[in-house]
Amino acid sequence: MRKKTCLSMVKLVLYFFMMLTLSGCLGAREINDLEIVIGMGVDKGEGGQISLTAQIVNVSSSGGRPSSSGGGGEGKPFWNVSSKGDSIFEAVRQITHMTGNRLFISHNQAVIFGNDIAAEGLQKYLDFFLRAHEMRPTALILVAEDKASDVMDTKPETEKYPALNIAKLVETYGFTSHLYKVNMKDFASSLMSGTTAQIAPLLSIVKEEESEDIYVSGMVVFKDGKMVGKLSHDEARGLLWVLGKVESGVLDVSLPDGKGKAILEIMKAKGQVTPVMEDDKITFQIKIKAETSLSEQTTTENLATNEMFEKIQEASAEIIHQEIMAAFDKSKEFNADIFGFGEMLHKKYSEQWKKIEKNWDEIYPTIQLNINAETKIIKTDLLKKPVSPKKEEK
Repeated sequence: MRKKTCLSMVKLVLYFFMMLTLSGCLGAREINDLEIVIGMGVDKGEGGQISLTAQIVNVSSSGGRPSSSGGGGEGKPFWNVSSKGDSIFEAVRQITHMTGNRLFISHNQAVIFGNDIAAEGLQKYLDFFLRAHEMRPTALILVAEDKASDVMDTKPETEKYPALNIAKLVETYGFTSHLYKVNMKDFASSLMSGTTAQIAPLLSIVKEEESEDIYVSGMVVFKDGKMVGKLSHDEARGLLWVLGKVESGVLDVSLPDGKGKAILEIMKAKGQVTPVMEDDKITFQIKIKAETSLSEQTTTENLATNEMFEKIQEASAEIIHQEIMAAFDKSKEFNADIFGFGEMLHKKYSEQWKKIEKNWDEIYPTIQLNINAETKIIKTDLLKKPVSPKKEEK
């Protein structure tokens, strides 16, 4: 009898334990009690305050929320709600007073900083986003050409949510290798390096008649967290060649005779950088190897010959050389080490680096690049010869 009683007590304890551990409702929060944020914008407000814009998914099919600039109201899939505060955290709390629910930022895709914030410096504005336990370190960092709130108000034609459209745009531009994604973790790591300049994609608004759209117009260069200049698309790709981040893209090659062009698709690319210190001279040996495909031509001449391939390959290698030098010259203009050359020297010449680290700003503009670019056409897609009218025999 006593044995049965003990067994019953054990079963009762196990049942109670299972109820506690297997229940999915303990500590759960209903979706109606949360405001799902998919994008955030930070601008400079009046009186030095922070103006924060949060793009919230409108989960209610009937709408019914008060309208705000660029969203909200009945039938809108998103709601852009803005608030001001002396800090990011205070501005976030002010938004909760307007929404009635707590912000849920685990699905936040991007944080966009206005031009005025970027010029002042991002460092003190990043702490909240890096510290918040719900915030993903993979959330993108971007800079608006003017105000972040204006970018978030621009409704795309093919996407319900502007913030998701921006994330897709950055991904798409990566196919051309005119920029690359920069997230919170990447930017913070670069900021802590001491010598490597930080970069982030630049968002601009293009107006056509009555419509507006967003495009990525280049990349912003930061030094010590403050914006110091911008890179064009070609300059940005020059940077990516060196960093080994070119994955795809197009090379527009003018033919030697000047009678047309060869359009090459970048299929594969590799970059290798080797620092060399000799006496007081610092040189970086840069080797680029790219495999391409002849995707289009604007001449009736047959380009699929060894002789023409060699000429096109030489011309495309020169384009790579020019793009790298354009990026390097622009970085010297800003005196910003966007390539991370200082970190490379630190790894290879640690003892010598200790002597020059403090003077890197003065040394950086004096370094030399030795660029060796090679390209190879590996295919011509479906055509070997161009389609052209057959010449009549005389």
